[in-house]
Amino acid sequence: MSARSPILIAGAAGLLGTAIADALVERGGRLVLADLHTEPLEALAQRLGADAVPLAEALDFRDEERVLRFVSSATSAVGHLAACVNAVGIEGPIVPTDQLDLDTVRDVYETNVFAAVSLVKAIVPGMRTRGEGRIINIASGAGLSGGEFMSAYHSSKHAMVGLTRSMARELAALGISVNAVCPGCIESPMLERIELALSELSDRWLASWRRSASASTPSALAASSRRCSSASNSRCRS
Repeated sequence: MSARSPILIAGAAGLLGTAIADALVERGGRLVLADLHTEPLEALAQRLGADAVPLAEALDFRDEERVLRFVSSATSAVGHLAACVNAVGIEGPIVPTDQLDLDTVRDVYETNVFAAVSLVKAIVPGMRTRGEGRIINIASGAGLSGGEFMSAYHSSKHAMVGLTRSMARELAALGISVNAVCPGCIESPMLERIELALSELSDRWLASWRRSASASTPSALAASSRRCSSASNSRCRS
């Protein structure tokens, strides 16, 4: 793959997507950008310039038909897409698991998992025909561990890691490499929202837990806490 082979960045207007776009352009990359949010996408494309970004389009990657049309039009406009970086994602609800609203969970999976499947369905046929291609999925460290009050997000990132591993085995023989990047916490508006919600929720949860445990003796409460901690750590390691 040459430095000027077109690379699609999905979720380009986000913090990671923008950083990836900047790094690729610095190396002479030629990009096709797409993101749900029009204004930051247009600002990014304008800053990078038309030579580096021949095509940028606002797109909801949850809409499979639109994704198929977009990839088709992009291929017609700039030639074959040699690589794809999927940086689409949302944090979703931050609540105790037993209080989750299933519609919000579905929305997380539509964005964090099913959008990736739609993108793969659109881009892989062309790569298969050429016998080469690269797909990079931005997953998360959350896809390798659990996390309190964010079961929808963590489980969706586990799904992304599993999807990537499965695609890698399936497509390797066709000359298509598939990898996932699992970053840890990154200073961003998303992290700020998560930290704020977790701090508020944890304070409420802790106060509620203390009230419910008020009838227990200190020794029984300490023993219960140790058992819960040990069970939680065991599950995280498994």
